[in-house]
Parts: sequence; structure tokens; C-alpha cells
Amino acid sequence: PCWLFCLTPLAIICTPTPHSLLLSLSNAGVGIGAYIAQWPEKILKRAGDSVTIFCYQNYSNLAYVFWYQQPPRNGLKLVVSGSTWSRNSYEDGYSEAKFEVNRESTEYTLMTIKNLTPKDEATYFCAAMYNSGLSFGSGTKITVMGKNDEIIPPAVAIFSPSKQEIQQKSKATLVCLASGFYPDHLTLVWRVNGVKRTEGVGTDESSTRNGSTYSLTSRLRMPNKSSRSYSGLCKTSLSSTHKATDNNETK
Repeated sequence: PCWLFCLTPLAIICTPTPHSLLLSLSNAGVGIGAYIAQWPEKILKRAGDSVTIFCYQNYSNLAYVFWYQQPPRNGLKLVVSGSTWSRNSYEDGYSEAKFEVNRESTEYTLMTIKNLTPKDEATYFCAAMYNSGLSFGSGTKITVMGKNDEIIPPAVAIFSPSKQEIQQKSKATLVCLASGFYPDHLTLVWRVNGVKRTEGVGTDESSTRNGSTYSLTSRLRMPNKSSRSYSGLCKTSLSSTHKATDNNETK
């Protein structure tokens, strides 16, 4: 973890956690009577590894299952489709040798992606046919590192609101910046007094690439309460562990 404290007037925590932002097509379980769950949410692997994504749906009539790939900043691409009574059908450019799909039962389906390369970096969605429409899982983001690449933790900074904003708009905007990290496997979560906060939060839809590293910015806007003091805390994590860095400043 990487921590940064900032003393200024309300108790605020900004917590980047591992997983870059992705575009979810729909919430899990779209469609009356159908529930679709997909896991894991995010995976960090090295080139040459394999990874398995799991999909569950609780409606036994959802015989057709589809797997989609969404590369960064691109649209959906159908990888493979199949049913309980027919063989899987792969789209051009995709093969069973690379994207192996197994239907464990009517409810459970899993897809294993073998011999990962950087080209496999994408968000993958499972979907099932329901009432002539598709219900989507929430997505699995796969990040692929080189075999010898090292994880680089971010430098984290939190910026206090300007006096002009506080005086003129009676609002306080805090900015949390994580920069210089690798791989692109990080998100930002704001907490106020220990509670996750989504209202007033604006986070970049995707990380910005700067050479071989990335940066990500998030903003939290809330009513200014100058009579109270607050401490801002930014905590980052790219993988299970990396050396912690503490920076303190008073505003």
C-alpha cells in the first residue's frame, strides 16, 4: 500500500485499488427472471500464463452462451458462442486452442485463455440469450505483464481545494493523482470518514499512458465545511504487495 495524508478543513480517504476502470455493458443479472454472475472481476498475469474466467446463470432455459472481448478503447468482439446441444462456434481470428470454453452444466460455463500475450489484454464478458435479448455478466479485466517486467508502484499526491473555489462556490474539490505506475491495473476509491463515497466523484475512464508507465486521476467534490478539519488519505495497490510509501503535508 501507498499512503498520503493531507490535513485540511472534513475526514477523507482516497483509496486506489488494483484494477483499472472498465466499461461494463450492463449490471449482472439484466433480464427479468435471469441472473448472470461472472468472476473474477480482474486478473493480473504474465505473458505465457493461462487464465480461467467463470460464468454462472440461474435460468435453465438460457441454453445459448456467448463470450465477448473488449480491447482497451474499442468495441465488443464476439469470440465464441455455443449451446448445451451443439459445439462451440468460433469467430474468425479466434480458436479453441487459444480460447477453450467448457460448459460444466446448463448453469456454469468457463473460458480458459491460454498462452497469454499483450494482445489478449481486454475486458471479457459472458452473455446468455434471454427473451430474444442478451443478458451480460459484469466483465473480467485481464492485464498481461511481460515475463520479466517489474511492478512499479505509483507516486501518489492529493491536492487540496483552492481558496477561490471555497469562497466563491462553497464547494471543495479534492484531487487524487496516482502516477508513474505499471502495469495498468489500478483504480481509485474515495472514502469519507471510513465509508466508501460515490456521490460527487469523477474518475478518469481510463489510465493515461506516459511512456512505459501510467497515471490516473480522480476528483471528489463536496460541500465545504470550513468549521471542521479533515484528513485526506490516498492508498494505492497494484498487486498483492509492494513497498509502502508515506508522504505527509499540512494545508
